Amino acid sequence: MIYAIGDIHGYYWKLVELVAMLPLEDDDRLVFVGDYIDRGPQVSQVLDFLIQLRAIRPSTVFLRGNHEQMALEARKWKHDFARTALWMGNGGSETMDSYPKARIGWVERIPLAHWEFLESTAMEYWEEKYVFVHAGFLPAGAKWPYEEEPRLWVREEFLGSAQDFGAVVVFGHTPQKTGRPLIQANKIGIDTAVAFGGPLTAIALDERGLEEPKFFQV
Repeated sequence: MIYAIGDIHGYYWKLVELVAMLPLEDDDRLVFVGDYIDRGPQVSQVLDFLIQLRAIRPSTVFLRGNHEQMALEARKWKHDFARTALWMGNGGSETMDSYPKARIGWVERIPLAHWEFLESTAMEYWEEKYVFVHAGFLPAGAKWPYEEEPRLWVREEFLGSAQDFGAVVVFGHTPQKTGRPLIQANKIGIDTAVAFGGPLTAIALDERGLEEPKFFQV
């Protein structure tokens, strides 16, 4: 069984409760679809928990979200005020508030282990009937006039597409303000707006597609 978990955005207590709720067996796989950081109050605790989880369950897949990408770019170009301001204005300030205050630069306030974790995240993961990605895929023939990676940022082009992407796409990124997952023939959206007061969601998937998906929420 595969258990995919939606955007966490610093909500540590919900993450801990949700993982504890899952009926995990040793051969099950956890897949996180990104956006571990920003907006919520406990980002540093979330990253500590995920790093510990990876040590316990090495097969766990951690995908990159657009918020991780913004943080990594701000770090890479830390003397570029515009890049830093972009991240801080999109939840980076809440991320920094979760770390102890210190008379050092903001990059150094974040532990190296946390930066290494963010850098280790993957762009996509395929498992038989399903493909996991943060935002979605750009449909064939659609135009993308931006420098940013569409797998981290795409919305309308993907959400409005009925294209067969070769597998059912399990994604986050676009908050479902109803608090319920988006379920379509070719895609399943599991960002249920935890950053805006909604629940944190996990979905249980039989990689062969023989069982109906089951959802867990906190």
